[in-house]
Amino acid sequence: MRRRSFLSRTAVSAVGVTALAAMTPLFTPRPAAARAVRERPSAGPVILIDWDGVDPSYLDAHLHARLPRLRSLVTRGSLATAACTYKTVSNPSRAGIATGARPIVHGNAAYVLDPGSGKAIGQTRDIAAETIAQSLRRQHRNVLSAGWYIVQDKGVTYGDPEGLYTQGATWEENVDTVVRALRGEPVDSNGVPVTLPRIPDLVAAYSADIDSLGHREGPNSPNIPRRLAELDSGLGRIIDAVEEVGLGDDATFVFVSDHGMTGYTESLEPQVLGAISDAGFTVERLYSGQAPASRTEVVLTASPRAANVYLRGRAESARERDRIEGLLRHLPELEAVFNRDDLAAMGTTPTEGDFAVDARPPYAFFDPDEVDGRERGGHASLREGTAPLVLAGAGVAQGRMPGGPRTIDVAPTISHLLGVEPPAEAEGRVLTEALAPRVGY
Repeated sequence: MRRRSFLSRTAVSAVGVTALAAMTPLFTPRPAAARAVRERPSAGPVILIDWDGVDPSYLDAHLHARLPRLRSLVTRGSLATAACTYKTVSNPSRAGIATGARPIVHGNAAYVLDPGSGKAIGQTRDIAAETIAQSLRRQHRNVLSAGWYIVQDKGVTYGDPEGLYTQGATWEENVDTVVRALRGEPVDSNGVPVTLPRIPDLVAAYSADIDSLGHREGPNSPNIPRRLAELDSGLGRIIDAVEEVGLGDDATFVFVSDHGMTGYTESLEPQVLGAISDAGFTVERLYSGQAPASRTEVVLTASPRAANVYLRGRAESARERDRIEGLLRHLPELEAVFNRDDLAAMGTTPTEGDFAVDARPPYAFFDPDEVDGRERGGHASLREGTAPLVLAGAGVAQGRMPGGPRTIDVAPTISHLLGVEPPAEAEGRVLTEALAPRVGY
């Protein structure tokens, strides 16, 4: 497996598993007669739970009081804060989870100036590297994705019982799919009932709810802890179903998110665009689908906590490039400025521009006419570049997690747990320090 450098700022948090041990058990005991024993994987299964936009601080605040089923996984395993890839936007970040690679390898970038069309683009699902679902299928394993959209048509599709994609309208519907599939009952796949031939090697279940709430209402919304508690109830149903079908001693759970969330109330576009204009350059901020005017020398694309800066015409000269970098670095509303060398070191795609700039809270890149004092939430900057990571169950050592885990380590670790090779282009590593000695192949 290739190894590449990864620039990150990671804070690893250990959970006091001794104190948690007396709390909610991992599985609710069930009578043996109630277990429906079906053909099972030779190793595993692995249950991947991906809740979008769960800032690590949410678990710091609510794990003990509101999330008993997730806490039960932590009790049996370990919790850490993992470094995400930059920029911390959902599809590039989730593509890293699915491929075990950075954007420079998997090719997914968001809110950039597309060199092909010459227009700003938002998020896509384009991935140029093998996903964990494709890797497992190549190695004759089967996969169920309940709403984990990043692998749709990349190892799982509607109607394929060996690599099945389903899409519930809610987290609860995705949970229903997982429970029914584990029990051997038919599940809805785009209107077609499909019965899986056996218990999947990998089950991936996704929820977008916390990210959506964070964007609309900010990370301090009282609706976030309430919805987290509801998501936890759904997780509990999956845990109970795993036990019900006799896999309580065999299944491994992996819980992960794709990025954090930061609140903002003020637009910094007047300051940033104004400083560039005052320096004598023509400047535009583009939204998805827009192309810059031919005379524009500096182009910005943004989402809302970070922006890319593209230089054109005379702004591309070494002298003017240095001048623009200098003025950006002196703007108090910006928390960080990354030049092309910085971006290359972080493994970003070339489409990320000549510079990337991160906003300093409470600022963000959004229309100043929309400023109304109400807090919203956003991500994309390095500040949102960490996510919670939980490993628990079969093959996982209690209370152990290596320092500096990354979300790109998830796919290699899942592959190791299932006894198969990782995705072909994976750069992440197996988190062996968190695994019990008996795990291996």
